[in-house]
Amino acid sequence: MAEVYVAESEGLAGFKKRVAIKRILPSLLRNEKFVRMFLDEARLSLHLNHANIVSVFDLGKSDNAYFIVMEYVEGTTLKTLLEFCSRHGTRVPVPVTVWMLNEILKGLNYAHELRDGVSGQPLGIVHRDVSPPNVLVSWNGEVKLTDFGLAKATTQAETTDPGVVKGKFAYLAPEAAHGQEIDRRADIFAVGILAWEMLTGRRLFLGETDYETVENVRRAEFSPIRPLNPDVPPELERIVAKALARDPDDRYEDCNAFADDLVGVLFGHSLRVSSRDLAALLKHVRAEKAQRPEPDRSGSSSGNLIMDLLREELVRFRSLDESDESAITATGALPLDQFGLDDTPVFGTEDPALPPGSFSRELTPTSCSRPSVVGSVTGPFVPVRAGGPAPNRAPDGLRWLLGGLLAIAVMTGAYLYLVAP
Repeated sequence: MAEVYVAESEGLAGFKKRVAIKRILPSLLRNEKFVRMFLDEARLSLHLNHANIVSVFDLGKSDNAYFIVMEYVEGTTLKTLLEFCSRHGTRVPVPVTVWMLNEILKGLNYAHELRDGVSGQPLGIVHRDVSPPNVLVSWNGEVKLTDFGLAKATTQAETTDPGVVKGKFAYLAPEAAHGQEIDRRADIFAVGILAWEMLTGRRLFLGETDYETVENVRRAEFSPIRPLNPDVPPELERIVAKALARDPDDRYEDCNAFADDLVGVLFGHSLRVSSRDLAALLKHVRAEKAQRPEPDRSGSSSGNLIMDLLREELVRFRSLDESDESAITATGALPLDQFGLDDTPVFGTEDPALPPGSFSRELTPTSCSRPSVVGSVTGPFVPVRAGGPAPNRAPDGLRWLLGGLLAIAVMTGAYLYLVAP
């Protein structure tokens, strides 16, 4: 429902601050339901002021387009971290996993307990989309929850129709998958899914189809963790199992109780862990990212028009089953699954096609002097596979295109030679 830009906020005496701008897609401006959802997110986020939640600074409107100015987190997402671990045949260390889960729960507990500043009434916030793409991790080891676009709160103008499911299917709670009323315990179940996946390096409920995924969630059946990861203490396995209880009454009542048990594991095993340990792990992720070739952001000239057209056609004809995070849309922007209801695999598997108009998975700095779509690719397109180099064979669609262009060029030359004066 939105696109994300990176920009600089300029103030007095040359003060500059990098921010992220989330703008509703122009194609959705005439859809009042989406506009109300977007404004609900902005109003709700303006209430949230916590170290483990991405801050929202402002809500504005320009050329009939609404936008949100947010904190820019220089780093990556939990999704990218898990994919990195999968590619290298490892897992996030157990102490770091427990520490990260505790940070997520601190942010969620704050949101769950938040009250209206005037009336003092509980806002009744439920995030409803706690998933790896919505957990940001900075290079300094900070953990921040983002994207309250699907959140449920008593202050919302847009209400969810009975039976409507909102959220990524593989991270729903069973009651949500049944279209029932939910509360904060649905978020606790989602954190339990994160815990299971971080500790095992596998997906929990993801099926071959959306229907199969939802049915897996409704059954809420899961394998024990310790056979998959012997480093996990028995008490931690029991904690995760309680968070994943099918019946909400059997789960933790609130995030504080969940977090207290997690911290108890660290103290019980005399484990010292902090943001520095996460930052040390992220150094490897950052180094791998830095090794990727930087796109040419100099823009297109008239002399490169043909190459630009060919790149657009390459994107249009390129088989999506050959793509991963390098797949780009015809507009030249990386897909972003954290906006919308798609459910892409977390651990290094191929991504399915995403809706047109979706953008970069993570906020990354850009050298453009003008505001640009985050992660946009204006230079030569070089396909990269998650498991190795891209195949040398050009897609069939591209070969047909090149053959057609060559035929047109030959016919044009023959016409100019034989017919034109």
